[in-house]
Amino acid sequence: MVNVAKPIIGGFYDTLVGAFGSLPAWVLGHMIILLAGLGLVALAKNWLTITSGAKLGKQQAVEASIFIIATGIQVHLYSSSAGWPLFSSLLIASTFTASLGWCVKVLN
Repeated sequence: MVNVAKPIIGGFYDTLVGAFGSLPAWVLGHMIILLAGLGLVALAKNWLTITSGAKLGKQQAVEASIFIIATGIQVHLYSSSAGWPLFSSLLIASTFTASLGWCVKVLN
């Protein structure tokens, strides 16, 4: 069987294998990916309702996208190059990105 889940969810897949065995981990990993994809599709379909109900505009969506992309790049660099644990990488990257965003908005 083709295992798409292992490269996508990485170390979490290995944790699933250790906890449940290879076949249940394969099923769970692919279910996680499928559910995440369906969640993104549902988000895209209901985006206008979500943004109008939460009073979000294009500017907030762009800022959130930039925050997610910048944090994701840093997490990848910290966890792969520096070998830090994922949670630590996420915490440091999100803190740095939020601080940098504050500097750009307030101090500019």
